[in-house]
Amino acid sequence: MGDKQLTAFGMLVRQRGWGYARFSRECKRVCAELRLDDVTPQRKQFDRWRFGQIKGVPRTEACEVLERMFPGWTAKKLLAPADASPLPVNADATPARAEQEPEHAPQAADVLLEEDEMKRRTLIRGLVIGTGLGVSETALEVMAAARQRMDVALEASAIGPATLERWEITAFEYAHAYQTVPPQQLLGDVLADFTEVQRLLEQRQPIRYRRRLCRVTGQLAALAGIFASALGAHREARGWFHTGHLAAAEAGDTQLEGSLAVRSAIVSLYYGTPASAHEQAARARHALGNTVGPATTRALVVEARALARLRRGEEALALLRQADDVFGRLTDEDRSDPALGHTERQFLFHLGNAWTHLGRADDAWQVQQRALEKYPPTEYLDPTLIRLDRAICLARSGEAEEAYCTAAQAITSLPDEHRTGMIVKYATDFSRIAGHAQLPAGKEFAELLRS
Repeated sequence: MGDKQLTAFGMLVRQRGWGYARFSRECKRVCAELRLDDVTPQRKQFDRWRFGQIKGVPRTEACEVLERMFPGWTAKKLLAPADASPLPVNADATPARAEQEPEHAPQAADVLLEEDEMKRRTLIRGLVIGTGLGVSETALEVMAAARQRMDVALEASAIGPATLERWEITAFEYAHAYQTVPPQQLLGDVLADFTEVQRLLEQRQPIRYRRRLCRVTGQLAALAGIFASALGAHREARGWFHTGHLAAAEAGDTQLEGSLAVRSAIVSLYYGTPASAHEQAARARHALGNTVGPATTRALVVEARALARLRRGEEALALLRQADDVFGRLTDEDRSDPALGHTERQFLFHLGNAWTHLGRADDAWQVQQRALEKYPPTEYLDPTLIRLDRAICLARSGEAEEAYCTAAQAITSLPDEHRTGMIVKYATDFSRIAGHAQLPAGKEFAELLRS
C-alpha cells in the first residue's frame, strides 16, 4: 500500500523501524509500566491500525498505552490518515534503521513464515542453505521474524501484573477472614473466585505467571478445603486439599504443599482416626525436612496431638519441644496468617489440645487461658474448641456436671451461623469422653446437640 493509505500510527512505526514483533514487545513493556492488563493487539489489529481499517478508537486502556508510546499524540490522531496528521520529528525515531530495514523487508519475511508448512520449509531452507558461507540479508530477516514471533508467543498472557497481584491479595484477604466471617459465606466466595482463576489457567500464560497463578490456585483450594472441613464436609475437604497440593507442586511452593498435606491430616484428626492423622502428619513433616515455616510447625503439633490421643506420651512430648523451637523461628508474616500460616494463639490452642489428651489438665488449663486471651472476640471457631477442650479436662478430673455446663455454654454463646459441623463433631466427641449421660446436665447437652 502507498504511504497515503497509512495512518499516523503506521508512519510512526515505520519511522522507528518497528515490525509487529518489536511493537508487541514495546506495548507489553508499557502495559507493565502502567500496571495495566496486557492490551497488545493481534497481528491483524496491528495492520488495521497502520492502514486505518477501524471504526472509532480502541478501548481506554489501549488508548492510554498508545499515547504513552507516542508522546504528544492522541489515540484519535494516531489512527487518522497520515496526510491529515502531519508527523512531527520524533525523538524516538530511528530513520537510519528505517532506511536499512524498509517496510517491505519484514513483510516479505512474514509472508515466508505464513506460507503453508511444506512451502515455508522449502523457502527457508533455500534461503539459508543457498547462501554459501554467509547469510543473506533476506535470510537474516526471516530468522529475525521467526525469533520475534516466538518472543511474542512466549510473552503472551491473558493477564497483566496488576491483575495477578490482585488475585494474590484476594487469597491473602480470605485467609485473614478465616474464623471471623461465617464459613458458608467464605466458601461461596472462594468457589466463585476459584473458577475465575481456573479460566485464566486454561489460557496461555508465560511460565512465571502460570506459577504464580498455580500458587493462588493452591491457596484458594486450601481455603475451600478449610471452610468445607469447618462445615463438616470432610470428604470434600480432602478432595480440595488434593487439588491444592497439585497446584502447589506445579508452583514449586514446598511450604504450601506441606500446609495442604497437614490440613488433610487435621481432617483425619477431627473426623477420622488418630493413627491416620499421625501417619499423614509424619509424612508431611519428613517431606518438609529441615525447612522452617508454618507448615513444619503445624505438622509437628498435629503429629504430637495424634500421638497424645494414641497414649504415646513420650513421643508426643519430644515433638512438642521440637515444634516450640521451630515456632520460635517463624517470621512475623508466618505468624500473622490464621489460615495458611500459624499464629501464636493457634499454636497455644494446639499445645493445649495435646496437654488435654495427655491428661495434663493443669498444663492444658494454663496454655488454654493464654490462648483465649489472644483471640479477638470476632473469632469463633478456635475459642469454642478450646472451651470444649477445657470441658474434657474437667470431665477427666471428675467434674462431669461442670464439664457439661462448660461445653453447653461454649456452644450456646456461638452465633447460629458459626455452629458448624466441626463444632458439632467436636462437641459429640466431648460427650463420648465425658460419659455420665444420665446426669441432668448430660441430658440437656444431648438435647442441645440434637437441636
